[in-house]
Amino acid sequence: MQAGFKPEWARRTTVKIKTWTYALVAAGAAYAALIAGGHYAGSDEAFANQCAAQCYAQENACRKAKAGDPSCDAELTKCLQSCRGK
Repeated sequence: MQAGFKPEWARRTTVKIKTWTYALVAAGAAYAALIAGGHYAGSDEAFANQCAAQCYAQENACRKAKAGDPSCDAELTKCLQSCRGK
């Protein structure tokens, strides 16, 4: 055999191994991104922010309607706790 010469079966095997290696690396990267949270964490945070904004808007409306009634604080607390629970 010549130096550097590979039989046909060895070349095919090398190509298959490289192909599988690239596929496994790509799958691993996708899995790591999914585990790290990806876009799911961002959407949870956006939901919580939107929910809290609605709670504060309700509290402002309550304070205007009830002229500063302390029950508005209790309603705000309940609302914000429900945002965390969702």
